[in-house]
Amino acid sequence: MLKIRKKSIVSIFIVALVIIALSATIFTGCKAAPQETTTADENTSAKTTATQVGSELKFKDETLVITGSTTLLEVAQKWAEAFMKVNGGKITVNGGGSGEGIASLLNGTTDLANASRSIKKEEMDAATAAGLDIKEFTVLYDGISIVTSKNISVKELTTDQLADIYMGKITNWKLVGGPDADIVAAARDTNSGTGEFFLEEIIQKGKTEKENDYSPNCLRLQSNGDVVNQVANNDNTIGYIGIGYLKDAGDTVNTIAVKKGDKPSVLPTPETVADKSYPISRGLYIYGNTKKMSAIAQAFIDFVLSPEGQAIGEEAGFVKVK
Repeated sequence: MLKIRKKSIVSIFIVALVIIALSATIFTGCKAAPQETTTADENTSAKTTATQVGSELKFKDETLVITGSTTLLEVAQKWAEAFMKVNGGKITVNGGGSGEGIASLLNGTTDLANASRSIKKEEMDAATAAGLDIKEFTVLYDGISIVTSKNISVKELTTDQLADIYMGKITNWKLVGGPDADIVAAARDTNSGTGEFFLEEIIQKGKTEKENDYSPNCLRLQSNGDVVNQVANNDNTIGYIGIGYLKDAGDTVNTIAVKKGDKPSVLPTPETVADKSYPISRGLYIYGNTKKMSAIAQAFIDFVLSPEGQAIGEEAGFVKVK
């Protein structure tokens, strides 16, 4: 009996050792799985990082400052957003008017200047004297649209009538087929390329009557948006804006057809601006100094003139150049 018990005890002890050994193996195996998963995760992270480095944005740490025309302000912001999404970089777009943009380019505080008028001779002379090489890029076409308050039912005006209104020679709407009410003329400020273009083309009749000027009674406003707000929120008002701002203005204003000479009156549309049948059509420009043109600045201009950039301009209501 005693021997049998000893054998039983020995057998039980051996079995117990086997169970303990198996348990140790099983637990060791359970710990091994997380180690493999961690390794896989690390490999995945390494591959992702390598891919990101391989497709790193071209202008990741470069900056670009663009200043000038408020007519181009909104579309330039859209160009900048689309460009940065693909190429990286940090682009700052400022308004201030065409004159401010060109002045900033000349004094070196901006990289590119947006302008809704051509650079003036005296500005180009100053650039040459400073050793700069200014290059003009025509980026879009625009039509300066004449808008009135909703209470004005006048459908068309001649370029001569527009000149007389803004010089203060015509001061009542009844003289041009409207109601018996004083005309409130909203114009752009002196730093605006749109304001200067309108002065030279309409008031000064293509620079043939350079003594002509805006009436001191004109409201001089800073931006296209300011003109839209003034015309939309007040009766008896006339103003002018870039064609790209007609979409935002919507039905809050009336748009006037313009007649020049013996030609038929024409409304501003992308088609009439493109074929130049609309009398107040113009180019829109970006100016740069080729002696200090950074890679990101040149790439931005190339993007603006690309099919994608031109499509953004067209979407904004302007007319593409390509």
